[in-house]
Amino acid sequence: MAVDEKQGEDAVTAEKSYPMLEVRRHNSRRSCWFVVHGKVYDVTPFLDEHPGGDDILIDSAGRDATREFEDVGHSDSARAQLEKLVIGVLREPTEEELAAAPADLAEEKGAGVGATIMKWALPLLLVLLAWVVRKYTK
Repeated sequence: MAVDEKQGEDAVTAEKSYPMLEVRRHNSRRSCWFVVHGKVYDVTPFLDEHPGGDDILIDSAGRDATREFEDVGHSDSARAQLEKLVIGVLREPTEEELAAAPADLAEEKGAGVGATIMKWALPLLLVLLAWVVRKYTK
């Protein structure tokens, strides 16, 4: 790759940034984006060429796929191919983007500590309750 091409890619990456809210919207065969190491990739044009099949890419669409990408142990060649598909970098959403986000993205909206605690505390409370009932009803 020529130096000018590399600088051009870096310029595009530096100029474009996307919040995870936007990446999550691109989770289908028609538009397949994901994040690897903080960079946003549009892999839609690569779906039919992926050696492992398109299902793997579609399963990772709309989310951070860094772990899956690294777990497979991709070659330097595969990493170079991926870099050709970079469209920007991941960034935090703005207040306006958060306000305009659909309710199903509440987790990204910062649903708060209370919601996070309830997500884990409620199942634990139910298990504890079941144990107490079983112990004292014998």
